Amino acid sequence: MIQEQTLVRIRERGHLDVLDLTMLVIRRRPREIGLAAAAGIAPFAALNAWLLAGADFPAILWPVLLYFEAPWATAPLTVVLGGLMFGRRPRAREAIGQLARAFPAFFFVHVIYRALRATILLLPFAAGSPWVANQVILLEKAGAATAIRRSARLAGENPSGTLPIALAELAFGLIFAVCFWIGTGAAIETFLRGETTWDRPGLGDLGGLRFQLGIWIAIAFFGAARFFLYIDQRVRSEGWELRLRLWSAGADLERGPR
Repeated sequence: MIQEQTLVRIRERGHLDVLDLTMLVIRRRPREIGLAAAAGIAPFAALNAWLLAGADFPAILWPVLLYFEAPWATAPLTVVLGGLMFGRRPRAREAIGQLARAFPAFFFVHVIYRALRATILLLPFAAGSPWVANQVILLEKAGAATAIRRSARLAGENPSGTLPIALAELAFGLIFAVCFWIGTGAAIETFLRGETTWDRPGLGDLGGLRFQLGIWIAIAFFGAARFFLYIDQRVRSEGWELRLRLWSAGADLERGPR
């Protein structure tokens, strides 16, 4: 049987490949990605630091806050990564306008819908959860209902499954935050006092700024990784990368020689 020569084989990437790709892109574009991540995270980080500094706020509610805040905090990062994918960096006014137009869909998906799903244990990580709703809303300009359906379909087509990915992100995020807390503490002690200590964080350290910063860095990184997971899933299920290359080549031909 002769193999069809016109078929295009798209290489599938595993989750570790996507994480490696995320690191590569961050190293190539640290300024744009860092500023976008900081712009989205700063308001929520300041709010959480203020709440956790108060004696009346139970620290156990912090993960609940992060569950609802993470999609909002990583939205500017998604906008910037989407622009960089097409070879352009969105201006601040364009990014703000895009986020403002997406606010109704964001509110329904990431507040109302996620709150309803969170009522059952582990249901937020199930296949139908809006795990790439940010990308669908911001890049495809979809409404809330469409974003939920599209996200569920893409999640169902993911061969790794969204539950293992979510659990891996949670585990590695916590490990990174603890290591960041210990490492920065040792560095501060070394530079200020000339001695190195390796104190281990306790539950009372959840309100510390260094531990919170480690958590937010992990959220930003996995927010970027979620973007590339979305792109990879569309490449595998829809051949999106091939279409993008053809569109780009067609646009170059229309512009003609420079």
